[in-house]
Amino acid sequence: MDKQENQENPNHQHNIEISYRKIFSRLNTRKKFVIQSIEGTTVTVEQDEEICGQKEPRLFVLNSEKELETFVTQENQFERDINSQLSGDSMPYR
Repeated sequence: MDKQENQENPNHQHNIEISYRKIFSRLNTRKKFVIQSIEGTTVTVEQDEEICGQKEPRLFVLNSEKELETFVTQENQFERDINSQLSGDSMPYR
């Protein structure tokens, strides 16, 4: 039984990785994000951020497909909000 489980597990892990990469590919932002690792159902995403010329990478550890979807949705919404403020006629400071 253990042998059979071990044979199915790599395939299951491969399917999780494909699913996570599909979700991650929907990320549409100017920020630079990369998948640092996928271990089991946990995905670690790194944001390559530069503050005052210093690289300040930020790590996001997401423990499920749902958390990754929420992360992608929120980051895309932040980007849309910024774009709408920049392209709108009403500037936020007026």
